[in-house]
Amino acid sequence: MTPSVLTRRSLVAGAVLSPLAGAGLVRAEPTATLRAAIAGFSVLNTLDPAKASLLSENYVIWALFNALLRFNARMEIEGDLAARFSVLDSTTLEFSLRPEARFHDGAPVTADDVKFSLERVLDPATASPNRGKLTAIEAVTIRDPLTLRISTRTPFAPLLSALTNTRTGTQIVSRAALRELGPEAFARAPVGSGPYRVRAWRPNERVELEAAAQHLGPPARIPRVDVLLIPEESSGLTALLGQAVDLTSTAPFADVRALEARPALQVFKQPGLNTRYVALNNRQAPFDDLHVRRALSMAFDRNALVKAVLFGEGTATPGLLPPALLAHQGPLPDLVTYNPDRARAELAKARYRPEAITASVLVWGSSWWRRFGEIVVAQINQTLGTRLTVQAGDTNAVFAQLRAGAYQAAVWGWLGLVDYDEYLGDILGATGARNFQGYANPAFDALLAEGRTTLDPRSRAAIYARADRLMLEDMPVWPAFCSNIHQVATHRLVGFTQLPYSNFGDQFAHLELRA
Repeated sequence: MTPSVLTRRSLVAGAVLSPLAGAGLVRAEPTATLRAAIAGFSVLNTLDPAKASLLSENYVIWALFNALLRFNARMEIEGDLAARFSVLDSTTLEFSLRPEARFHDGAPVTADDVKFSLERVLDPATASPNRGKLTAIEAVTIRDPLTLRISTRTPFAPLLSALTNTRTGTQIVSRAALRELGPEAFARAPVGSGPYRVRAWRPNERVELEAAAQHLGPPARIPRVDVLLIPEESSGLTALLGQAVDLTSTAPFADVRALEARPALQVFKQPGLNTRYVALNNRQAPFDDLHVRRALSMAFDRNALVKAVLFGEGTATPGLLPPALLAHQGPLPDLVTYNPDRARAELAKARYRPEAITASVLVWGSSWWRRFGEIVVAQINQTLGTRLTVQAGDTNAVFAQLRAGAYQAAVWGWLGLVDYDEYLGDILGATGARNFQGYANPAFDALLAEGRTTLDPRSRAAIYARADRLMLEDMPVWPAFCSNIHQVATHRLVGFTQLPYSNFGDQFAHLELRA
């Protein structure tokens, strides 16, 4: 983990618990089923970690799998399947696996399974969205059944965070089980080594989990978990208030303050590891014009968005890096500050006249995402006389349009990324899996390359800060804000530890429900 502002002290200071949170010290008899709602999503496409791209998929995957490493409650990297890991030199790491680790079918987790899992993500035929995280790897070498080495071509600073049980795709799968089941069956009922296994999956409705007989650590306290998909965050809240669910993955921003005042609930919140922005297709008109991108960026007010969209539950950001990862001091840079006069002056340099700028901005998901797009479009049109419009779609449809490059602009964002390079490299790097904007700047990519090979934490942070500022000059996206993360639970729930990447399924095994 690179140095950041993510410390135990900041986590404690950032977390806000209801008065009943401390009641978690009371032990209780296990309740048979936990009802955990993924709010704001209606779709799971896969539970194969190498293929997953949606946050909703990862929320479940974190309960099914282990990775070599994981983040603890202080956001420090520690062993997960790895009992020990050591740095042999600047390009070689050695991992010793826990001998007691077992897959759900009882087979031991071996160095061969680790090699298979990582090489599978690297294989272009897998089409993993996380392949770019591992392309620096030169070889995965098995030393004995429980020991392996990972070597990179050059020093590669993001490697440790890329091997954690977050949105990395590097969770360890069973070579034998995947071969026996085949990729399609494995994607619906995968064989992992995590505390839960899939019992049943009802598309667009729920995934039912049951505690695995063998996994690392003490047995899960709750034998079954029903993971419910609830498309609207407000509906998830309604289900919680109606005692139809015990825990939600998020909550409507507008309701957070009122929820915090309800003694029957626990509200967990803190500044999140996320970034929210408007993606711009740099290959299509009118956003193929630098001056259009810059001008329109200065024609909407990010601080007003934080108030109107997040109800104060977040902060305007100077770039793509969230403050929880890299603290920012001082006012927002000019190119992301609302300034109508500068916006009109910049637009005068463009080859498109205001009345000819007729782009469609895609919006999706819960109501706040749509409000985000609607406010941006209204402000820009009012300030500059452009003719932007809003086009609504469901999550999968909008995501498919982004990946295909079949769009002009779209509100978008990512939650759960933990390393600088996942933000700048994945979203804007020339080879980034999330670079749906078609952005390419050799100077920016050179900074990314320098950041990836710089092992000194302070120097690395400074390099990515420079890259973040450099990309603003090109404005391939309009950075907007970073939101707080929230989970809400009944007061009966005991044992939830919130992390800034909005963890969820990784907590199921630690939870209890009081009677």
